[in-house]
Amino acid sequence: MSGAQVVVANVTKAFDGGRVTALRDVSLDVAPGELVALTGPSGSGKSTLLNLIGSLDEPDSGTITVDGLRLEVIDAIAYRAETVGFVFQFHHLIPTISALDNVQVPMLGRGRDRAARERTSRELLAEVGLAGRADAVPGTLSGGERQRVALARALANDPRLLLADEPTGALDSETGAQVLSLLQRLRAERGMTVLLVTNDDDVAATADRTLRLRDGRVIPDAALRSASA
Repeated sequence: MSGAQVVVANVTKAFDGGRVTALRDVSLDVAPGELVALTGPSGSGKSTLLNLIGSLDEPDSGTITVDGLRLEVIDAIAYRAETVGFVFQFHHLIPTISALDNVQVPMLGRGRDRAARERTSRELLAEVGLAGRADAVPGTLSGGERQRVALARALANDPRLLLADEPTGALDSETGAQVLSLLQRLRAERGMTVLLVTNDDDVAATADRTLRLRDGRVIPDAALRSASA
């Protein structure tokens, strides 16, 4: 499997009737299989950009293209199910069902019978080191284990693009490093493109490239070098 190419061209997004502009004429290009960290202060537009690329929201202007397909003209539900995996700062697992069943959720309605869904879920839990915790409900798992279940769930439909919004932000440094290492390994093995939002410089340093946002704009590399000189 190869990763998806992502091209964002002149994207602007505002909220509150146009009174709050989250993104201002943002453009970027992410190569297939690349891991790019999106950094910047709170309110700089990082999560908004991730939501737009994930088709959870639509830009006010500009275009987002994934593998040559413009998001505004494709089936958003199919795109999110077939192309994109999401990992958030808080795992958002369903608390009343097992880890195994949580991983199966994205596969529902995708033409796989229960046996196939369960087999894939067990394989994914094993891949993230939780083969022995398949029957555990989220409340009995540690924070790191819950985030690994969330990562397994994000991989359920073999996404070519993984969008991770502060995936280690709610974890202690040691557990966060373990989850990040796992994410790096899975990305290398699967060839996924990864966009990773983080406020942690150590996390950003593990990416192939870092893009910094400020006041809804991508800061050019030259400005970054000048600021650090």
